[in-house]
Parts: sequence; C-alpha cells; structure tokens
Amino acid sequence: MDGVGATPTPSTAPVRWGIPDAAVAWVVSLAAAAVALAPFVEGDGVPRRDEALATFVALVFQTGAAIAVLAFVARSKGRGTLSTDFGLRLRLGDAHWALMGLVLAGVAVGMLQPILELGDIEQRSQDVKRIFDQAGGVDLGLLVFAVLAIGPVGEEVLFRGVLLRGLQRRLPTGSAVFVSALAFALVHVALDPGSGFAVPPLVLLGLVSGWRAVATGSLSQSIYLHVGFNLLAVLGRLLHV
Repeated sequence: MDGVGATPTPSTAPVRWGIPDAAVAWVVSLAAAAVALAPFVEGDGVPRRDEALATFVALVFQTGAAIAVLAFVARSKGRGTLSTDFGLRLRLGDAHWALMGLVLAGVAVGMLQPILELGDIEQRSQDVKRIFDQAGGVDLGLLVFAVLAIGPVGEEVLFRGVLLRGLQRRLPTGSAVFVSALAFALVHVALDPGSGFAVPPLVLLGLVSGWRAVATGSLSQSIYLHVGFNLLAVLGRLLHV
C-alpha cells in the first residue's frame, strides 16, 4: 500500500512533515467529501437521495484525498512512501487483531451502558441509523464496505500515522498517543453532533491503536483493530440491535 510510483529516499533523509500536514490532509479530505456529496444534496442542504450511496462516495473521496495529500507529503517532505513515512501497510498475519477490535468494542459498550441508561441517552446517531435502515441491496453492501474498510484505512493513516508520529517529536510517547486518541474522538463528535457519548469508546480505540502503532512501527494492527471495532456497530445496525 505504498505510494504509487514513489521512489523512497534514503532512510537517513530528514523528515520535514508534521502536525500541520495532518491538519492540511484532514481539511482537504473534508473538502473532497463535501464535493462528492454535492450531487446528492437537495434544496435544504441535506443529502436525502440515496444516502447510503452518498455516504460511500463521500468516504471514498475523503479517504482518497487524505491519502493523496499524504503521499505527496511523504515524497516532498519525508522518505518517499506512505509505508516508510506513516506505516501504512497491511499484513494478513495481523488479521486476528480485528477480533481484538470487536472485543474492545464490546468492552466499551459494556462500560458505557450504565451511563447511557442513567442519562436516557440514545446510543447511536439518528442520521446513521436512518441511513442503515433505508439502505438495501448493493447500496447496503457499499455502505458496509465503506465503514469496515475505507474509513479505517483513512482514519488510521491520518491519526495514527502522520498525527501520532508528528506528536511523538514534540511529546513523550504516552502523551502523544493520548493526544492523538483524544483528537480522533473529538473530530468524530464534531462531525456528528449529538454523539458526545461516543468519546470514551473512541478514545479507548485510539489509545489501543496508538499503542500498537508505536509498538510495531506499522498501522497494520491498528487498521485491523479499527475494522473489528466498527464491525460491532455494523452488526448492531444490520441486526437492528
């Protein structure tokens, strides 16, 4: 999953990318997603037609834009590839970490449940629930693929790749992992108002994913963890839990 056509520079080459590049990649990815959503938006500014397909297309554009920006950053400011600079690679031998992500999601839900019940909080975004409820056939398949494959890759390279590694140059490793996990959680909440209850589970995922990214120097385990974590939510939607 290295940058296509990239020629790695020597491993001793100075790295000039950092936190600002993570911010630029994030902003560009949001802009790309907005452009992709434009054909699906009706007069009130809210996407109403083919919402599952719109979500899939938006995630493809968002992730593609982030990876394209970071591939350019790696070639112009780093060692030349997404793999070398940000650890973007997948190993089949790490696939069992998806099961660990599923377990982690179950633990997070169990920890949250008393709080949700005490506060009478709905444990899911109504927009996401509606999209899954209305999706069917090919659109549902594309939506599930986006949530389980496209989203995790884009988010891991952005938050556990460039952001975490950039933070590690400024902070102790533990602090860098925590800050990147918190940023990961807060960005999700900012983009999905009313989902503040999801901050603790997302921080938990960010901490474990960040720990594995630091320990291995790769995003392989982190991506699989993220896939497994999202899988619990997908199963819940599909089974109407």
